[in-house]
Amino acid sequence: MRNVKKMCIMVGLTASISACGLFSESGPTDTAMDFVHGMAKGDIQQVDKLVYWGPELKNPEQPYAQRLEEAKVNGYVLATYQRLQAEGGLKEAKVIKNDHAIINGEKHATVVIRLIPVRGPSRDTTLHLVKRDDKWYVSVD
Repeated sequence: MRNVKKMCIMVGLTASISACGLFSESGPTDTAMDFVHGMAKGDIQQVDKLVYWGPELKNPEQPYAQRLEEAKVNGYVLATYQRLQAEGGLKEAKVIKNDHAIINGEKHATVVIRLIPVRGPSRDTTLHLVKRDDKWYVSVD
């Protein structure tokens, strides 16, 4: 009886810890979907947190490089938001493709997501992601 009780407690603890996400890892598709949903809401701050701004953009010899890249990304986000709003908003987003590669020792992924608006044709968007510090980011390289 004592062993059964211990087993039940262990199973319960394992299920609780797993449910909290301690054993799970956010993958590139999660980051890509968060990025797409941020675009659909026009939430530039959410999208900016998911973008990897590489060291080449922080070059002191080119002080405006990161600002220019941020402006491009923000323009893309706003254009996507406006287009989706004109089509009644985002009805659904589906991952169509999720490819992984290791390039120069770094994990990379290409995720294609189909954006399905309430009205109008669906369209695919391709996001390139890179894993840095155990977290996936959308790459602007």
